[in-house]
Amino acid sequence: MKRKRNGEDSAEACPSPRRRVKEGPFQESKSVRERARPYLLAVGKMHVDVLETMWSVGRNRRVEPGHVQELKDTFMRGGLERSAPENRIAVLCSAEEVRRIRQRIGQGGDGDGDGDGDPSDGEASFLHWAGVNNSKAEVMAGQHRLCALREYVKATGAPESDAWWTCELYDKDRLPAELNIKLRINRRDPSLPDNHGQIWTQLVSIASDAAEPTTRNQATVDHKLVEALRLGSEKSFPTRRLVTLWNHKRWRTLTTRWCQTRLGLETFNISTFEWMASLRIDDYWFATLEAALETLQALPLDETQDLGQDDWNRLAAALQGSSSTGDGAADVKRRTQEAVEAVFYTGDGSNRPHRRAAGLLETLDDAAYRRVCRATWTLPDLAFVDLKRFLRSKRPEMETAVRVLHHVIGWIHHESAVELENVNPKSKSKPPLVHHLQTALDSLYSSRGVTDGCPGDAAVQLQRRVLDLARRSADAFQAPEVQVLLRDSITSVDDAAYSKRFDHAVWAQLLRI
Repeated sequence: MKRKRNGEDSAEACPSPRRRVKEGPFQESKSVRERARPYLLAVGKMHVDVLETMWSVGRNRRVEPGHVQELKDTFMRGGLERSAPENRIAVLCSAEEVRRIRQRIGQGGDGDGDGDGDPSDGEASFLHWAGVNNSKAEVMAGQHRLCALREYVKATGAPESDAWWTCELYDKDRLPAELNIKLRINRRDPSLPDNHGQIWTQLVSIASDAAEPTTRNQATVDHKLVEALRLGSEKSFPTRRLVTLWNHKRWRTLTTRWCQTRLGLETFNISTFEWMASLRIDDYWFATLEAALETLQALPLDETQDLGQDDWNRLAAALQGSSSTGDGAADVKRRTQEAVEAVFYTGDGSNRPHRRAAGLLETLDDAAYRRVCRATWTLPDLAFVDLKRFLRSKRPEMETAVRVLHHVIGWIHHESAVELENVNPKSKSKPPLVHHLQTALDSLYSSRGVTDGCPGDAAVQLQRRVLDLARRSADAFQAPEVQVLLRDSITSVDDAAYSKRFDHAVWAQLLRI
């Protein structure tokens, strides 16, 4: 039975024009290609051998073999359609290079290539580019199509000369930095969207090109950077968290280093890192991230290409603690070598491994693979930290651990606890917790007659021990009766009732660290 509509339904369904709120002016905007058109030098066919996919700005994504295969299959089913305007590949080169190739093929002038060459398709033939220019044109977007084109040419038995694509050639000396980045960003292909790590590197590229950033309002600069990445229209994208993380100088520096590696690109998540930064325990997080970065730097491989998230997780799961066995150095080395080789190679029942482990470090040839294997058991300071667990830290557990640290600061020095409690939660420049801990320890040392204060790294080490214990004892701290005690003010340490918490074993343990 139909529900009878009443007056409220009608008012909801058809709001009165008089009550309509004006949200903003009606705007017409141009696409990125339309805005870049004044800097378009030509449109022409270019052979894949004269196209460079390594970027001069930011860093291009790794080639994904699965995506290349999908594109090749599409070509096999329906052809290339490489001359269609919507399928053109945007490249960068100089106006002088275009002038030389046009002179070679008997064309004059410069600027837009539409209408030059074959009048039936409006594109020139730049297939003799290598004969007149010593440098390649830089591909801004489309490397997977070029890889798929090579595979398609092989599969069809076509001559190598057929490996060309229609390109739009933009002036690298005049194209504005903002458009240079926008032409590289992959927002249209839902099968291979930019991940958070790639978006971060694009943000870094735009920021590095901003003129005199110190003279601008920081919020204005941030909003311009986000707009330049075309993120505002993506409903689920954590734009606010991106801006917050970017404004945190220490985290911006470390995140940029992290995303310069393949491992970092594949593991970086804006919301996760912003939440980690919000807890104000930077040194605690940084110790793990920097240990991973130092390990990547120590290994004989290209950290930007060779070791990804799956590789790291396999090594971390298999090797954690494997170097701490045995009584003597020789035994440690031997047992560690065995453990490492068991990860890198599969055996056939004999004493000698003979075959590489499937799916591990696939970009390396056999010689490079052996070098990494050897380095893994000979270099003593490698730390294959458990990033899988680290980057999936449970929020309630970590927030509880941080609250425990607050209480420890209160135990050490009352005034430091008062200062900590008085920090404005809305402040954008809240000091890290280790600052309050260091102040508390310095005051404690001073009260005992030590004029030099507490050693510089003592606060960092104590913070780590407290947080580690709280995380290991997460279940005990999550108990309702303990949670109530955590909510007590950290400035009430001298109250008679406060000491009752030490009747709980987990609180008593904190006194022994």
